[in-house]
Amino acid sequence: MVDREQQSLENKLLALKQCYLATLEPELKAICQEFTSALQAPSSPALPQSVLLDTYRRLHKIVVSAGTFGFPAVTHQARALEVTLQGWMDEANVLPERSSLEAFARRLHELQNDLTTEAQPLSSVAAEESAISASTLIWLIEEDAELGNRILEQLSNFSYTVRLFTSVEEAVSLTDDETPDIVIVDAMVGFGQLLPLQSLTCPLLFISDQDTFDARVQAAQLNAHGYFLKPLNIPQLVSRLEQLLQDRQAPPARILVVDDDHQLAMYYQLVLEAAGMEVRVLEKPRHIIEQLSSFRPELLLMDVHMPAYNGPDLAAVVRQYDEWSSLPIVFLSAETDLNKQVDALDHGADDFLTKPISAAQLVASVRTRVARARTLSALLNKDSLTGLLKHASIKSATISEIARAYRQEYPVVVAMLDIDHFKKVNDTYGHAVGDVVIASVATLLRQRLRQTDIIGRYGGEEFLIVLPHCKAADGWKCLEDIREYFSRLRFRQGDTEFACTLSAGIVCSADATETQRHNLLVIADEALYRAKRGGRNQVCY
Repeated sequence: MVDREQQSLENKLLALKQCYLATLEPELKAICQEFTSALQAPSSPALPQSVLLDTYRRLHKIVVSAGTFGFPAVTHQARALEVTLQGWMDEANVLPERSSLEAFARRLHELQNDLTTEAQPLSSVAAEESAISASTLIWLIEEDAELGNRILEQLSNFSYTVRLFTSVEEAVSLTDDETPDIVIVDAMVGFGQLLPLQSLTCPLLFISDQDTFDARVQAAQLNAHGYFLKPLNIPQLVSRLEQLLQDRQAPPARILVVDDDHQLAMYYQLVLEAAGMEVRVLEKPRHIIEQLSSFRPELLLMDVHMPAYNGPDLAAVVRQYDEWSSLPIVFLSAETDLNKQVDALDHGADDFLTKPISAAQLVASVRTRVARARTLSALLNKDSLTGLLKHASIKSATISEIARAYRQEYPVVVAMLDIDHFKKVNDTYGHAVGDVVIASVATLLRQRLRQTDIIGRYGGEEFLIVLPHCKAADGWKCLEDIREYFSRLRFRQGDTEFACTLSAGIVCSADATETQRHNLLVIADEALYRAKRGGRNQVCY
């Protein structure tokens, strides 16, 4: 499937390159002929400024696009001609000598020859982005089989698929048959034996009973993504696993491309879509606000120089709207003047990429900017300990979802969940351990619930959950499973191991009366307290 998708991308990029070549060849020929004709016109001993300006603009466009489509020699020569013209136009009162103009005309002819040389039968373009495995598979390499099985059991409670190996050799022997998403390995097997694992492209995590600087350096040299000490804190490990897998589980980045050059815009779209992003192209900048409202992009990729409206002006207009004041804006331009780049950034952009730009550079730049924007959004709307929605955000989302459910006539379950005797946990083991317990609940909820479900930390050790398109019985079964899984988890403080339990209360909109429909949060909270009064460690509705 991946090979077919990659081949499809290659074919699309090749077709686009061929289409571009079909327009570039006559354009270069026309530039050369028109410049030569104006030079040979008997009416004037020198070229009018209008001819110089028209030639400059057309060459500038070629500089921007040719390199992108794989014609670097054409880009290099066109840029040199562009610089020559710029010098002539800057000296408006000093006309270039005729010999210089004739030499320039010959260089235009040579530019056509450069294209002929580069435009050999076009070959397929290699895809620069690989697909990500659809399933989550963790390899655990642990020589102590008893310890390995305990870790496997705990990780399985969080819905991970774990394969246990007792040696590196045993794991490496399967690399031709399957590829893990993450490898967890006990450093006691010896760092020297781990070199074969470097051939894997997945993250590598270490567990060890040695907390020495040298050991951590050795792990870093093997590109470790984490180093965890024994006895192993499973919730802490799971938190790191979830963090590493977050990018794969995140929805596709939404990118709005604003560029009046249709072929370049299509190229950017194909490259970014091949990297798993959702892309929309806008060739008429005056409609940018409408597109922002309907598409709601996470990044705006915009050309600087466009007819009628330039990029900095458009960026300034976008920043006038509070809703889009923090939207990342990245400029694309062949402009090499540093002062002009800085000026463009001063108008509200976040970055400036110089055309031509490779597919890999474009993907990396866009992906980095989107990741930073998402991180900022998370900091503003999500609880720092759990990564779940904060009180205000989850309450607002709950009210909106309930209203939507009644409007569209589908059932929605609202659940309040609380950690039993949590004050005793804090008093006995300390607040740091209490934080681990809270974080483990959050992780378990994310693992066991659907991506369409809404989860938030309502306050302290209390959580609010919304399950759209869910009946009361299904909601109860879902929360009961979570309660059961949580009771199996084991937490540590020093040599002491302990467990915790949960209580929950649920309500379904389908069972609520007309009077109750606006008080589902209150009803769920009342059900939670019935569960606590009834002995805790249960789900009530």
